[in-house]
Amino acid sequence: MIQKNGISCSFDTKNSSYNCQFTVSIPHKITQSFFEYAAHTHKDIAETIGFKKGSTPLTYIQKHFKTPIVNHLKEVALKFFGLNALHQTIRDQKIILVGPPKLKDIIFDEHGNTIYQFEGNTPKELYMQSWKYLPFKAVPRKKYRDIDKQVKSFLEEEHTLQQAYNPSQGIQIGDWVCFQAWLVNHTNKRIFKEQYTNVWLRIGNEEPDLSLQKLFVGKNVGDSFVTDLPCIQNYFCESSDNNYLYEIKIKDIVPSQYFSLDLFKQYFKIKTQKDLHNKLIEVFSFHHDISQRRLMAFEALGLIMRKNQIILPEKSINYQKKEIIQEMQFKPDFMVYKMDPDFDKHVTQLAKKQLIDGVIAEHIAYSDNLNVTQDDIKSLLHLTQRPRIKDFIYFPFIKSQHNGQEMPIDQEVLQHVCLREKAVNHIIHHLTKK
Repeated sequence: MIQKNGISCSFDTKNSSYNCQFTVSIPHKITQSFFEYAAHTHKDIAETIGFKKGSTPLTYIQKHFKTPIVNHLKEVALKFFGLNALHQTIRDQKIILVGPPKLKDIIFDEHGNTIYQFEGNTPKELYMQSWKYLPFKAVPRKKYRDIDKQVKSFLEEEHTLQQAYNPSQGIQIGDWVCFQAWLVNHTNKRIFKEQYTNVWLRIGNEEPDLSLQKLFVGKNVGDSFVTDLPCIQNYFCESSDNNYLYEIKIKDIVPSQYFSLDLFKQYFKIKTQKDLHNKLIEVFSFHHDISQRRLMAFEALGLIMRKNQIILPEKSINYQKKEIIQEMQFKPDFMVYKMDPDFDKHVTQLAKKQLIDGVIAEHIAYSDNLNVTQDDIKSLLHLTQRPRIKDFIYFPFIKSQHNGQEMPIDQEVLQHVCLREKAVNHIIHHLTKK
């Protein structure tokens, strides 16, 4: 059992069913403060028979509005405590899962503690030998001179943009923003004391993002403010119509106005200008509409897969197939693909490849003790800021939009994504090392 700040997370691996159960327990003394706060908030807006709005006795609210308050508690505590404890346990204990863990149930025990039950699948069989000296021939770059000119032009353009960048202008549209969030009452007192959550948010440029633009644009690292903005509330508690208040403190900014070559060189451990040029060539050189970088990652992971024994549980494969088909349904040629008699076979192969790639990346990350820093996360997010540079990200990136609006992403989730990407970089580095 892992315990931190009174929050505990235990796990149980059932080898017979390739299943891992996680239980996150949040003590009653922590969640009770939210119950009292939510009751006061309900009192201000509740319209009850026999009482004027805002004058309903608190005892009446606690009794008759208990169900919605409890539902709000389940959501809020999940974001502030549950997910953090789960992901930290998976990472600290180096647990390899096939696909993401799923929330199965939320219950209250006889002591009033809030219990979150998660479930994840583990590989049926995972046997990996030494991989660093496997014979690997990387896909060569195309020899067109125009590719070198494109890279040179990209570097010159980004250098000019960086020179023009004025950090004193603060957050701008398109930037990624990292902030800490506390739940607070009407006097700005923190409900969970010093417990906060770290999240990242991209400031979008669409009409649904206007409220976020007004809230964040122009602010700088270190700025703090209190908000009840609906999109912030919906992230923490989607089922609530109450005006819960959140204290926000800006911790970091990844600007979109220019591409930081310093972060890029640090992320890929690049020391010379020549190495920088050659690294960028990887996403400017294409083979059959696929970048050299993506082909290298695909083939490197494929080589390790062929040389080792990795067997997945069938239910994980079936779930991944559903995810792939759901994504494909939005493509205009979906019905054409589906009419192919080998459609199911191709989808099954793709599902297996995607899942095994993830298992390999996590296994190597844990075996070689790779760690994720704040700069690693910033570098990863920076790669999303330029369409061409996105090809340095191998695994599907987290969807940051919901109903067309940018929404916060928990930093713990980003750490897991970043760990996988670092593992891919680590693999390519060793297999291509001369």
